[in-house]
Order: sequence, then structure tokens, then C-alpha cells
Amino acid sequence: MFLKEITLQNFKCHGDLKLSFTTDDKRKPIRKTTFMLGQNGTGKSALLKAIALITSGSNGLSDIIGEPEGWIKNGKSYCEITSIITTEDGKERNIKLRITGGHSLREIIFENRNSLELIDDAIKKADRNYFVVGYGASRRLNRGEDIFQKSSSRFTSPRSVNIQSLFDPGSSLVSLANWAMELDYSRQKGGMGIIKNALNQFLVDNVEFKSIDKKKKTLIFSTPDGEVPLEHLSDGYQNVTAWVGDLMYNITNTFKDYKDPMKARGVLLIDEIDLHLHPKWQRLLHKFLKEQLPNFQVIATTHSPLTAQQAEEGELYALKRENKKVVLVPFVGCPSQMLIHQILMSPVFGLETDESVKVETAKEKVREVRLKEKPTAGEIKSIEPYEKLLSTTPINVRSNSLLGEGDFKLLSTINKELSTRKNRTNISAKKPSLKKSASGQAKKSTVKK
Repeated sequence: MFLKEITLQNFKCHGDLKLSFTTDDKRKPIRKTTFMLGQNGTGKSALLKAIALITSGSNGLSDIIGEPEGWIKNGKSYCEITSIITTEDGKERNIKLRITGGHSLREIIFENRNSLELIDDAIKKADRNYFVVGYGASRRLNRGEDIFQKSSSRFTSPRSVNIQSLFDPGSSLVSLANWAMELDYSRQKGGMGIIKNALNQFLVDNVEFKSIDKKKKTLIFSTPDGEVPLEHLSDGYQNVTAWVGDLMYNITNTFKDYKDPMKARGVLLIDEIDLHLHPKWQRLLHKFLKEQLPNFQVIATTHSPLTAQQAEEGELYALKRENKKVVLVPFVGCPSQMLIHQILMSPVFGLETDESVKVETAKEKVREVRLKEKPTAGEIKSIEPYEKLLSTTPINVRSNSLLGEGDFKLLSTINKELSTRKNRTNISAKKPSLKKSASGQAKKSTVKK
């Protein structure tokens, strides 16, 4: 299953939002990767949750829907999610989920019975049909011994367990060590290959997965400081290996009969995909997911320009508030062919400058005075500290977005003024004498300090 289109009406902060996943490429009509940017409160997480809700089936919906009114936009009486999904054989399914305020869970399921039956009938044939796995912004490492500890009493359906961290920040991930041992036992050499390939593709700085210590029930990693167990790695490494391991668990556990389960089809939802990741890792995310999960559709949110920079043309979108309405803004161009400052200064990030607040404030103070027709001596004196700061601030003259023409003139004026002041302090009070050269022209004698 792949998503072809999703539309939200009165859902959380979204009044009317439509996101299409189609492309102009007939060979690849569905976009496999979508990155969503946006300031806090623009509904990025809500969009992921809407996808999870509409693809969960009746049992999964019962686990995750919670309080129905919580999904409805303030002041509205209902919300609606509509989606078009495509199956492996190319057939399309139209699914709609309507949540009406004041209705009970039972009434909501009855009201949406026709759409839910499409998912339920497919699940009855095989649990892995319409496979969706999702991760919320809170991804907690499971240090317990029970491989199934991530499941709680609230999440009983296999489909809701796969996406529970999107809806429950207190949920933890599958124990990586226990899953790795179970996979190694069930698949023997093949299992170890899956673990090594996935983890080592994503670890950096000479850290590699080496082996499983079955007696101590832990994973051993080779590091610049020697061989250490998983528990001794930094928090960043532990969190990365945790969610990657949980993802592999969900896939390998669902597609047990596949020789290579990582080549299965499905939808992966990740909120704040670069959570806990160093910039080195952020740059590897896109490549890692495409190589490890070549047949998955990945829909993720991010705040990182480094992650956004890895997107190909048509893969990056932003949610922005315009006139009290959340709108979808597609990125124009190919992010992977741009520089970081160009990404930051593009409309999808909405920044007016890539300078620090300190430098930006200094420019405003100087500009306010220097652009006056007749600034007073006191005003000029007040901006001297700011001019000194700006005289030592690096300028990227190649950038088409850092400085406008007015900024260049302003900084040129500052540098000229500071240079004049410096020269005045270096010249002695004695007037320089003039000597005639052999050609008869006068020239200044050398002035010494």
C-alpha cells in the first residue's frame, strides 16, 4: 500500500489541507519520500496522526482515537480525513474517516463502517496488508527484558502497537538487544546480516556493531575506545540504534516469511526524524532510508535544514500560517543541490536572515542612524560599538540572500569610517614634507609612526 493523496478538513489546526503524493514520472507515479517543515503549531504531527488514524482499521482506531473531540478544529462540529491509497496490484481505494463531536467511539465506528471494512477485510487476509509503522517525537529506549514491553494495555491491536509512540509519548521502543538475539536465533546467519547491515550503515565515527553477547544479553560495539556494550554507548548512539532496531523489529516480525524483509512494501511515519541526531547523521538519513527500505513510502517531519537539504526535487514541503490559516507550501527547486544558507533563507523556513540575533540587532542600530540625513554627533557616537562589531563580521559576498544592496553600502560606509579614524590616529601632528622626484613631480615623504 502507498498513499496517493490525503485531505484534512477541520482536523486539529487544519481547516482544509490537501497533500498529494503523485509525481509526473510514469515509472514512479507515487512519491516515496516526503519531508515536512513548519514552525511549532502548524500541524506537522497532526498530519502524521491523521494518516495513522485513517489506515488503522476498526480495531486500531479503537485503541488510538482517544477523546473524539480532541481531533476536531476549535469551533467546528466535526472533522474529516479522506485518502486515496493504491494497492500493490495498482488498484485504488478511497477511504474516509469522519469524527463527529459528541459521538461515542461506537457511533464513530458505525458511521465509518464502509471505509473501515476496506481496511478490515484486507487485514483479515493478512496482518501485513496496508502495513504502517510510525514514531512520535518521544522515542524512549526500552531497557527492560521483555521484547514486547512496548505494548501497553491501551494498545492491543498489532496495527496500533506499530504506531503507538505517535499517540503515547510515554511508550517505549522494543528492546534492541532482545530483538537482535531473537532474530539471530530464528534466522541464524541471515539474522545477523540484517542487524549488521542496518546498524553499520547508519553509525558514524568508527562505531560499528560487532556481535551479540548472549550470556550478558547485550550487543557489543566496536568503538575508538575499544569494544563496549550497547549500554555504554553515548545517549545519542543508544537512541539512534533504539529506533532503527525497533523499526527493523516491526518489519521483520511482520514479514517473517520474506527472505529479505527490508524489501517489503509499507508506509513509515516519523515525527522529528532527526531527533537526537548529530549533523553527520542528519545528512545520512535520506540515503539510509532509501537504501535500507527501497520499497517503503517515508513521510517525516523535521526542523533541520541539514535533513531538508538531502531531499530531492518535489520531496520537501512546509506548513505555514497565512491569515490565520495553515497552508501547504511546496519547495521550488532541488534542495540536494543547494547550500545550507540557501535552504535556510528559502520561503519554507521563513527566516529573514541567517545571521545571529546579535549581528542582526547591530545592523538595525547602525542602519537607523546612518540612513538619517543629518545624524547628531551623539547618535553617531552611540553606534560606534555596533560598527566595530560589524567591521569584524564575515560577509559572504557570494550569497544572493545574505545581504541586499543597502547592506553592502552600509558596511562599506562603516569600514570606510573606521579606516579613516585609524589613519588619523597613525598620522603625526607634524605636516608631511614634500620632495620632488627626479621627474620634477612632488611626492609625500614617508610618514613614520
